[in-house]
Amino acid sequence: MTRKNLNLKENPAILAKRRHAAEHIKEMDPVNRKIKFGAFLRKYGRVIIGGMIILAVLFCAIFAPLLTEWDPEATNVPEAKLKPGEMGELANGEEKVHVFGTDIYGRDMWSRLIFGSRNTLIVSLGAQIIMTVSGTLLGLLCGYYTKVEKYLMRVLDAVATIPSLLLCLLMVSVFGSGVPNLMLAMSFQGIPGLARMVRNQVLSLREKEYIESEKAMGASDLRTVGLHILPACSSYLLVRFSSGLANAILSMTALSYLGVGLDPTVASWGGMIQNSQKIMFALPHTFMIPTAAIAITVFGFTMLGEGLRDLLDPKLR
Repeated sequence: MTRKNLNLKENPAILAKRRHAAEHIKEMDPVNRKIKFGAFLRKYGRVIIGGMIILAVLFCAIFAPLLTEWDPEATNVPEAKLKPGEMGELANGEEKVHVFGTDIYGRDMWSRLIFGSRNTLIVSLGAQIIMTVSGTLLGLLCGYYTKVEKYLMRVLDAVATIPSLLLCLLMVSVFGSGVPNLMLAMSFQGIPGLARMVRNQVLSLREKEYIESEKAMGASDLRTVGLHILPACSSYLLVRFSSGLANAILSMTALSYLGVGLDPTVASWGGMIQNSQKIMFALPHTFMIPTAAIAITVFGFTMLGEGLRDLLDPKLR
């Protein structure tokens, strides 16, 4: 019995597998560091850039009292409208430099910028936590129980038709301003979208074989949802949470700029932009500094959300 000579070079499938294996070995080769670093940067670059920006903002928010000696709410009318780098006098008589100058009321721009990062992040994180918890619970109920879905999803669809900014303005005007009310108003606008996303994930997961076998073994609904369905949705919730923080910061800024967010005396980035609109052409730094802070922070959260999506979404691997 003679063996037939197999010409593997003529088989395109085998050639493709060999080429893919060779490229993988080349990327993982420690000698070829340029290709290895390029592959690492393509995979984790956005997560690293976004994480570094967010860590810098969190550092300013946590250690805000240690980064400045100026009171962000103290006004000194003779020192109003100072340019960056000019000297000012503290309450104890000591002279210090205004790094970013002062606003129209004589308040230090640098101290209001770093204390405003704290207030902005607190409200945005609180709103996202409330939205994630509420939207996840409603999505699990609508996806797992079809009878609840008929009524609850219709209500959520009706809420989703209202523009988000208009809904926030309506809730703040009804319940009043303040940090808790602002968190609630900002979280309410994103609940319908998150609930629909979780519902779609649950509808696809409940038909899996391991879920049906879990039900056949007599497992309760709480155990099935808590131990099997919810962990499968965790990657989507993490990506939605990180990317949703960018939208929360923009909503917080818009409400503060319109004067319905935090108290005008409290440092916030939107309030800084609102105060600078009268002198923005004479002193453009009063407008550009908080705008740049908002843009950089939103860019960091957006990059982190997109990077996590590429890493955790199996469809994009």
